Parts: sequence; C-alpha cells; structure tokens
Amino acid sequence: MGDQWASVIGVVGTLAGTLAGVFVGRRQVTDQAAVEHGQWLRGQRQEAYVALLGVWDSGVKQFQELVDDWLGHYQDAVAYEGDGWSELQEWTWAAVRDISEPMQRTLERVQLLGPRDVDEACGNLVVALEALGEAVRSKAGSTDWPDWTAYGQAREQTEAARCGFLTASRITLREAPAPGRRPWRAM
Repeated sequence: MGDQWASVIGVVGTLAGTLAGVFVGRRQVTDQAAVEHGQWLRGQRQEAYVALLGVWDSGVKQFQELVDDWLGHYQDAVAYEGDGWSELQEWTWAAVRDISEPMQRTLERVQLLGPRDVDEACGNLVVALEALGEAVRSKAGSTDWPDWTAYGQAREQTEAARCGFLTASRITLREAPAPGRRPWRAM
C-alpha cells in the first residue's frame, strides 16, 4: 500500500509541476506581449506628440504672420475695386480654416493614442485653437481688424494649453512599460 501512495504522490506532484509550468509560461508570454505592446504604443505616442508640437507651433506662427500683416491686408482691401472689406473677410475666414485643419487632424491622431491625461490636454488645445481662430476672424472685413485684445487673450490661452499638453505628454512618455501593467487599458 505504501508503494501505491508513493506513486500517487509522484503523479500528483508531476501534474502540479506541469500545471505550474504551463501557468508560469503563459504568464511570462502574456507579460512579454504586454511590454512589447506598451513599447510600441509608447513609440507611436512619442511620434504623434512630437508631430503635434511641430504642427501646433507652425500653425500658431502662421496665425501670427496673418495678423502681423494687417497693414498689407488693409491696403489691399482699400485698393480693391469691388467690396474689398467683404473680400478681406472671406479671405481671412479661409486662411483660418486652412491653418486650422492640419492642426485638428494631428490633434485627432494624438487623441486616438491617449492616455486620458493627454486627451484632456488635447481638449484644451482644441478649445485654444477655436479661440485663436475666432480672435483672428473677429472684426474681419472692417477697419477695426485685427481685434488685438481678443487675439492677445487667445494667444495666452494657446500658450497655456501647449504647456499643459507638454506636461501631460512628458509624464506619459517617461513611464516605461512594465509587466503586469496594461497601459492601453488603464490610461
């Protein structure tokens, strides 16, 4: 009877060891996959964040150049043979749209990649972009264009939103993927 128990204990021990090995192996593969995915996602985020900052800075500079050339636009409107002010208004609205579109597309890409803190920072960038566009369009087609007060406030909002995005993206990119953490779910 003692030999039978020894055999049973040996078989149970072997089965337990096999099951433990399968469990540990599966866990190791799962952790490795999670870390690899986290590294891939981190790389995608880094590319998208850097692209957004580049497009953002370029767009803000284009808005500034548009407003800085107010005297040239004013002279064009006066010299225009038809309704120069109406033409200036249409041109300003089209210029704002053309500057804003690439910024919006890049913002959308970043929002797809997350995480939540960066999404919120992107929301602030969207609001700032809309405020900047409205400030540039404000009083377009009149001798009071540009509205320097509205534009100055929008620029302050733009700088604050960019700063918030930079902080959120920096925190996100500094956190390295690790086993057991699922960055694509938690954030």
